[in-house]
Amino acid sequence: MNIKLVVVGKLKEKYFKQGIAEYAKRLSRFCKFQIVEVPDEKAPESLSQAEMDG
Repeated sequence: MNIKLVVVGKLKEKYFKQGIAEYAKRLSRFCKFQIVEVPDEKAPESLSQAEMDG
């Protein structure tokens, strides 16, 4: 079984990184686990109607 977790942005807190590393280590016995980080994009304050329909 393969599990791919796609997340937006990067983790900054050390305790989150440690927790995820521990969880990934435990999962690795049962499946292939991969985390894919994609960059966060800032949304504009207001969108035009054309951008909303998009």
